[in-house]
Amino acid sequence: MDYKLENYGHEAWLIRFGQTGFSKALCLNILRLAERFRADGYKWREIVPAYDSLLVKSPYDFDNTRCEVIIHEHLANFTPQSKASPPKNIIDIPLRYGGDYGPDLNDVARHAGLTADEVISVHSRAPYLVCLMGFIPGFAFMSETDKRLHIPRRTQPRAHIPAGSVGLAGWQTGIYGLSSPGGWQIIGRTDIKLFDPQRHAPFWLKAGDWVQFIPEET
Repeated sequence: MDYKLENYGHEAWLIRFGQTGFSKALCLNILRLAERFRADGYKWREIVPAYDSLLVKSPYDFDNTRCEVIIHEHLANFTPQSKASPPKNIIDIPLRYGGDYGPDLNDVARHAGLTADEVISVHSRAPYLVCLMGFIPGFAFMSETDKRLHIPRRTQPRAHIPAGSVGLAGWQTGIYGLSSPGGWQIIGRTDIKLFDPQRHAPFWLKAGDWVQFIPEET
């Protein structure tokens, strides 16, 4: 894997990979690499995977030189997989599409030249890989949608999108973990509480999970 290592402030390092465009195989390799850092015993303070990069925050007792050496060693000893492995442990998420739950479904259908039912069928056909979490607690950024569903963000973002809403933006699909402003095209909503700080595990999803949307009657 070609990569570039950047000092990200005085306590963190960003590993950038040279992939152009989305690659599910690259995402899976980044997630595998993140697990390697978590298991190496050095107690990295943060390990944050993204679509084409991995950020690691150095252990408290490490200087930059030692961190850099260990990171290069991990990359040198890492054997990437050239193809995406089959989904495992798929999490079913029931989703009510359209209506008040998905106010942009009909606009997405018109943009795609499909019926609303066809959009639902295409969107819920295959499982998605959760590639990373952000920009609010519980928000899951997922792997690429079918190309027919690629659509720009809304020109007029909404001030309030309910928690559990599922949207489209560009080639992505994602789920809002909390109520939030946002400009994604909202096509449905789940009743699953994706973020609950009172739970032992506050996040329902994590990077590396696979999600299958299950259409429900509205």
